[in-house]
Amino acid sequence: MATLNELDTPVIYADVKTVRHNIEKMQRLADAHGKKLRPHVKTHKLPLLAKWQIDAGAVGICVQKTSEAEIMAAHGVRNILISNEVIGRKKIDRVAALALLSDICLAVDSELGISQISDSAKNLGVEVGVFIDIDVGMERCGVRGEQAGRLAELVAKSPSLYLKGVMGYDGHTSRISGYEERRKEVYRSHGFLMEALRAIRSRGVTIDTVSVGGTPSASIWAELDGVTELQPGTYIYNDVHQVEVGAAEKSECALKIMATVMSKPAPDRAVIDAGSKSFAFDQGRFPVPMDELGTHLVSFSEEHGVLKSSGSPIGVEVGDKLSFIPYHACTAVDLWDEIYLVDGERVVSKLKIEARGARS
Repeated sequence: MATLNELDTPVIYADVKTVRHNIEKMQRLADAHGKKLRPHVKTHKLPLLAKWQIDAGAVGICVQKTSEAEIMAAHGVRNILISNEVIGRKKIDRVAALALLSDICLAVDSELGISQISDSAKNLGVEVGVFIDIDVGMERCGVRGEQAGRLAELVAKSPSLYLKGVMGYDGHTSRISGYEERRKEVYRSHGFLMEALRAIRSRGVTIDTVSVGGTPSASIWAELDGVTELQPGTYIYNDVHQVEVGAAEKSECALKIMATVMSKPAPDRAVIDAGSKSFAFDQGRFPVPMDELGTHLVSFSEEHGVLKSSGSPIGVEVGDKLSFIPYHACTAVDLWDEIYLVDGERVVSKLKIEARGARS
């Protein structure tokens, strides 16, 4: 195989040793606190890496879309939670059909969602697991308190469904940079979760699995009573955001995008051959150069990234290849059809990003 520097640009790649390190580190965290690990694969979208995570000890995976679940099941992943609401007969029928291939569960927060999956599962002669989605403070999807109790009771009475557990995603805590402040908010989220569990259990409904968390909050949730399962995702690659909030070191960022300096029109300015179509810009933040060259990205257009120097002249030349850590790994990955796995400078393999664009 080629060396990294021989690859044409722009190109996305991930360091295998760092990926393995990140997988093992998160698994050790879960094991040390007696929690199960169910990583979210919407970050990497690769069946191979999902299997690496399961081989390391994960009980299964989370996906966000039915099409992601279909791709993972087709590649032999057998324990899948669609950690998102699925509404609409066509998609619900697809979820039920996945029960023929795998242990499939999905999140619900409405009576309609429960009735639709119950009808589809009954018609197909399968059973589907259900997680009640709890709003733990993000104010996106999910229910709280007595509403969670009512939905859990409805699931327990619905044909062809079984109540697997509850889940809560605290994505709002990932925007809190201070660890103590984030801990306080996670504890508040834990309170919403426990309130919902009390409401469910007061109706005589049994809950076995309590699945929560993201990469920045996983270490806090791991310490809390009543939690049985963690579902972080970004940790496998990490990114600039995870470094900023203290969830990872820069050396633990496995994912990079390499670009070539194609123009140096001024002493303090250079232009690379990768822009918003290569990096994603959903957080409004630029990626960070791997090398300390005194340069930083200041603007994107579709296929251009403009570099400026903190001093003058800029420390790059036309033809130089530079690697950058994406600010948000998940959306950056979804822009690419293929990814290279590397070991240092040696290219190990090229993989199709199987679940890229899986939005339905």
